Amino acid sequence: MRLGIIGGGRAAWAFGSTWQRMGWSLAGIALRSASAISGLLETQRRSIDELASESDLLLIAVSDRAIPDVAASIPQTKAIIFHPSGILTSLRGGFSLHPLKALPPVGEPSDLRDALLVFEGAHREIAKRIADAAGARLAEIAPQQKVLYHAAAVFGSNYVAALLDIAEELIGIDHARDDLAALAQSAIDNWLAHSDARRFTGPAARGDREVIERHLAALQGNPRLAELYKLLAERILATAK
Repeated sequence: MRLGIIGGGRAAWAFGSTWQRMGWSLAGIALRSASAISGLLETQRRSIDELASESDLLLIAVSDRAIPDVAASIPQTKAIIFHPSGILTSLRGGFSLHPLKALPPVGEPSDLRDALLVFEGAHREIAKRIADAAGARLAEIAPQQKVLYHAAAVFGSNYVAALLDIAEELIGIDHARDDLAALAQSAIDNWLAHSDARRFTGPAARGDREVIERHLAALQGNPRLAELYKLLAERILATAK
């Protein structure tokens, strides 16, 4: 199916790159500002009106807050309109298709193969066709669930990265970035292997409140960080039973 893309960020790059790898055609890309993405995808910059008349599918890959306005600006079209937002529901009789994946910046290798594409809206058969051609998996979510779904995705990606930033700041060892990443991966592997208390390690999992208090004392110069530590420790203490 011939895809027109509106926007030039990470989602536009991921879908565009995947489309090329699948061998499906691009009708072009509409951009409001300068971007290298059209050259990287080897497709022409087009107007929204042109894309509306020449595409089978129109992807609105702009910021969440801009999606409704962009959707409203598209003229009457036979193209099916969809967007990749994890929090917004479908617009204009189309669908939303959110990759449950941390997408790399424009220009870095990006592909939706093996990703979970989370669908909501109409035209499920087309979303399934996209997922199958991409080598991805498809899951469907109810419109009213999307906000919590998106919050879950933030906890599972952005907040993991933020916690690793904190670990890097505190560890006191130079060039430990790869080792912290390996530590996080080992924790993820353990979480995948176990759904009971064995998914946790560390002082909170052992109920070692003395160690927790020593950590909190060491963090007292940064009260907000200490509060974050305390909240996470309490979560583990309450659930690791």
